[in-house]
Amino acid sequence: MTTHREVVDALSRASANGDSVVLATVVRVTGSSYGGVGARMVIRTDGSTVGLVSGGCLESDLAEHARRVHANRRAEVITYDTRDDDDAPWGLGLGCNGLIEVLLEPLPPLRAKDVASIITQALAGDAPSVIATVMRTPVSEAGLPTIGSHALLGGATVQSVGEWGTGSVLTDAAQHVDEALAAGRRGFVHEFGTVEVAFEVMMPAVRLILCGTGPDAAPVARFASQLGWDVTVIDHRPLTDLHSARFPGARVIECAEARRLANVVPLTPRSAAVVMSHNFPRDRDYVQALLAANVAYLGVLGPRARTERMIAELTTNSGTSPTIGDRFFAPVGMDIGGEGPDAIALSIISQVSAVTSGRAGGHLRDRRAPLHASPPPVATTGSV
Repeated sequence: MTTHREVVDALSRASANGDSVVLATVVRVTGSSYGGVGARMVIRTDGSTVGLVSGGCLESDLAEHARRVHANRRAEVITYDTRDDDDAPWGLGLGCNGLIEVLLEPLPPLRAKDVASIITQALAGDAPSVIATVMRTPVSEAGLPTIGSHALLGGATVQSVGEWGTGSVLTDAAQHVDEALAAGRRGFVHEFGTVEVAFEVMMPAVRLILCGTGPDAAPVARFASQLGWDVTVIDHRPLTDLHSARFPGARVIECAEARRLANVVPLTPRSAAVVMSHNFPRDRDYVQALLAANVAYLGVLGPRARTERMIAELTTNSGTSPTIGDRFFAPVGMDIGGEGPDAIALSIISQVSAVTSGRAGGHLRDRRAPLHASPPPVATTGSV
């Protein structure tokens, strides 16, 4: 699934170039679907696209509908209902056994910039937020919101785009944030009189901190950036142009003293970190700083005995055993097999994704809960 950041980049480029686009957004899902509510695709006037709203089975049909939406400059919702296995009306052969409703909205350059801003703000948050989108409204009634109006909600209106009308729909929608958060990735739709509003939960981007700039750190940073994560790479040496070339899509920060890591990069309970500088004293000091910050995930590259030695030294130096908890992973990574830096990076990225999503990382074959169900809260840190 294309990341929200790639969609934001496409909208921002269109706005900067003065181009109009059509944005396709999944606003309702019933039954099975490839992606959850909030999956997006940008459709340009030349028919090229950025993003996916399904596994590829709906995209070409939506691109055809987008021609009409772009020409008419009117948003509309396209419905695909395959719950009875009869998708002959579209000739798409979906076989997904679900209902998917997709909002197609025309975005002139300024509107594209505003929508990109809302998504960016949600990704940068410290907690999940909710985007409310008007998906249906009677065209004959004055003073009502227009289809395609958006609002970023977090207990109160944070930012809105479009016309929300003269009534109380926007105010009323803000009262349903908790209900939306409980629905998670499946989202939900609420009727406010004759207006239907879709609610989508936006999770903040994973904030990954890589402590080390060796050859094996580059693929970890690359995979994380491709997933749309917020990636920071830490080096103890002064920065050069080579750093940017080796870590595209990431910010690189100098930290001469590993124990002072929290002074140069924000460390929060939402941060994930991987220690991989290959220097024992430096890695030990990184671990000390990250454990003190109570980050959501901490992985340490290297043999188990090496990390145990680190913890022993930290205990000796401080006189007390550091609080480890179940967010500490050493050796780092999931047991997926493979050799070399790319395989190790895939193992690490898979583990970070599972932990920050509240998943165990098992086989989907063995999962009995819905694939897009809301993840449970990340476990609180306890002592060893």
